[in-house]
Amino acid sequence: MGEIETLASALAQQLPASSISSDIDTLSSYTVDGVIPRLLVTPTTVDEAAQVVTLTHQYQFTLLPRGGGSSMNLGALPHQIDVLLDTSRLNRLLEHEAPDLTCHVEAGMTLAALQEKLATKGQRLALDAPGAQEATLGGLLATNSSGPKRLRYGSARDLVIGLRVIQASGEIARSGGKVVKNVAGYDLNKLYIGSLGTLGVIVEVNFKLQPQPVAERTLVLTYTTAEDAMNTVLSLTSSLLTPTALELIDAGAASDMSDFFGLVLPTNGYTLAVNFEGTPVTITRQIDEARLIARQHNALMGDDLEGAEQERFWNVIREHTQGSLTCKVSLLVSHIAPYLHQLTRICHERDLEAATIAHAGSGILYIELRPSDALPRLIEAIAELRQLAQQAHGSLVVERCPVDLKRLINIWGEPSGDFAMMEQLKHQFDPQNTFVKGRFVGGL
Repeated sequence: MGEIETLASALAQQLPASSISSDIDTLSSYTVDGVIPRLLVTPTTVDEAAQVVTLTHQYQFTLLPRGGGSSMNLGALPHQIDVLLDTSRLNRLLEHEAPDLTCHVEAGMTLAALQEKLATKGQRLALDAPGAQEATLGGLLATNSSGPKRLRYGSARDLVIGLRVIQASGEIARSGGKVVKNVAGYDLNKLYIGSLGTLGVIVEVNFKLQPQPVAERTLVLTYTTAEDAMNTVLSLTSSLLTPTALELIDAGAASDMSDFFGLVLPTNGYTLAVNFEGTPVTITRQIDEARLIARQHNALMGDDLEGAEQERFWNVIREHTQGSLTCKVSLLVSHIAPYLHQLTRICHERDLEAATIAHAGSGILYIELRPSDALPRLIEAIAELRQLAQQAHGSLVVERCPVDLKRLINIWGEPSGDFAMMEQLKHQFDPQNTFVKGRFVGGL
């Protein structure tokens, strides 16, 4: 019996046989960037999950946690995956304290399932990340995912008040608490969130919640230039108005939405979608004031969106950030318009096309480049776009791309000055490298 079979045998003594698979056909469907796991384990309780990590650590194998699988292609190429830990059966809502606007949930529940349960009490988790039907809460935290409404409510890390995490040894640790006013000790929540499962397996989460809005409307504006659109954004964010989202859509993205989703948007210039939540009276007042600001910056007015039409619009916006080759660029809001001009130049010089959607009020751009098989031109374009972002004190991460391209480029870019501290933290939390290395910054 080989070593991996020894681990499988030890796991079989702790978990039901149906929770463990070494079938090659099954494992092939869980491939991560061309790397096939050697074992798939699907626990049904947190204690079972902890046993899996404990034994993997004891037998000196590697482990990679997986939720719904919607973000497994994020990051660089993983090293060998001995055990893939599927958390999707850890999917219970453990507590919902509606008067306190908090909930306690297992991390394998999908975002959509949680929202459905919270809606019965008129509440929601103010996280509108893409892929809500497939993405688990643990996966969203591991990637620090967010959507257009992060402008008002923040990203995943801003909504967490407590975590239970399985550490590399198999020990279950807690961070934070169950109430919003929790200030004891270090804020370890933010250490785990966004770490791609390199420091621990998130198995339970305490969230702070929001009431569902009474009403919601979206003002759609169009512009000839990026400067006019972004000047509107700067004016809105410096005013007393409280937009929930400010989304900038370029001509390439608008064309995609028309061709593939049937949304009618101008395919010349730029579209700015301004979302407001609140009571009907306050929304009407804010939209009227937003229109006055927009007219000062040469906006053309479109129709307001409400109801099912509005919901579909924002669903398409969220999912469009999940292209086959997508770069995530973080910039100061004031640098977005010049950067878009440079993007146009770079694509023209290399015969590439771009489709860009930006969380304009937050300084985050999602740029889809194509064709995705034009490797030499793409490598040059990504390198220049990254350099321009860094010169503007920003960053570029290639969030999604074909494996062939991933082998040739640095997904994250060169590590920054704090990388030595990151290495120390990785060694402190996972000295045996039980959690698969390779995917995170600098190969962590």
